[in-house]
Amino acid sequence: MSMIAGRTDTAAGSSTAASPKPPVLAAPGLGRLRDGAADELAAGGMVEDLQLAEADLSGSDLSAISLLSCRFSEVFANDTDLAAARLVDCRLERLSATYLHSPRSTWRTVELVDSRIGAWELYDADVESVLVEDCRLGFANLAGTAVRDLLIRGTRIDELDLSGIEAERVRFEDCQVGTLRLRGGSLSDVDLRRLEMRVVSGVDSLGGATVSGEQLTELAPLLAQHLGLRVDDQDGEQNPITGGRRA
Repeated sequence: MSMIAGRTDTAAGSSTAASPKPPVLAAPGLGRLRDGAADELAAGGMVEDLQLAEADLSGSDLSAISLLSCRFSEVFANDTDLAAARLVDCRLERLSATYLHSPRSTWRTVELVDSRIGAWELYDADVESVLVEDCRLGFANLAGTAVRDLLIRGTRIDELDLSGIEAERVRFEDCQVGTLRLRGGSLSDVDLRRLEMRVVSGVDSLGGATVSGEQLTELAPLLAQHLGLRVDDQDGEQNPITGGRRA
């Protein structure tokens, strides 16, 4: 069953048609879970309907694994290799990792909740219908990733790299990002209005995103610098300089 993320109120008199389209999320199908163990997981393997709790996957090579309709809770994944992995219809709760390596992976209909990741390499990946909620991320690298229908809620991220991203229907709700990095890529229906951004690098790549009036004011100096504008608050009524009289 799919659901549409809650709408953000629009300002009085604003056009509803101009509002960004919200992400459409589907809840993971987890109806036939069975208790299992970490030794069922191996690189290149396929695991279905697994419920794994209080396990330590640190240092495991799980590259190219397929996880279908799985639920992981209270799992340690320090230095776990998930490169080219496929996660479909999965829920990850209270995941803890200092470093998670998952480039070129696929995340489809996934919920990541109440988790802590120090550095997350998710570049050149495919992300669709994903909820990230109540998480704490140090560095999240989504450079070159294709993202559709992503909701990030109640999450704090120290540094978020979206360089070269192809993003469609992405929303942040009550989130904080220390540094947001953008360079190239394409944004469509990306809602940043409830994202607190301290530093923005690559303001020229924000086209296609929606920001609030307050955010626009904060971004004004960067926009002026990008456009080559000189801002001068003087009224320009100084007396003109004329040539001195000859004796």
